[in-house]
Amino acid sequence: MQTLCLTLANELIAGVFAEAAARGLPPLAVAVLDDGGHLKAMQRQDGLSFLRADICQAKAWGALALGIDSRTLAQRYDNDRQQRGFIEALGAMTGGRVVPLPGGVLIRNDGDQVIGALGVAGGPSEQDEACAIAAIERLSLRAGAAT
Repeated sequence: MQTLCLTLANELIAGVFAEAAARGLPPLAVAVLDDGGHLKAMQRQDGLSFLRADICQAKAWGALALGIDSRTLAQRYDNDRQQRGFIEALGAMTGGRVVPLPGGVLIRNDGDQVIGALGVAGGPSEQDEACAIAAIERLSLRAGAAT
């Protein structure tokens, strides 16, 4: 079973950047967190606003913290008043480390274990997420929560 090493983290980042270039997206920031929520690797492309580095990490961190992709967090925030309160409280208690927008995707190995999360920020959130999923799947890993 595959674990998240630095080489794999850098390959994921390169995959996101390649997918973003193919889609004609603006500069992005990409963070890879291990299964404990610790930063394994992060890069931001030239010309990107400085806060995007924090946003990509918060998307990934929120996904790991709750075991769901940040798209699901965004949907819960938008569609359920009680969940909105929970997510706002979560943001407050974690010092803003959770961003409920698409772009934070869980990374699972062939044994279906979560080995980390990939967070992308800088483009439209749906495109951030699509680039993350493409990079994960390109390396024969599984993207998202277990089914």
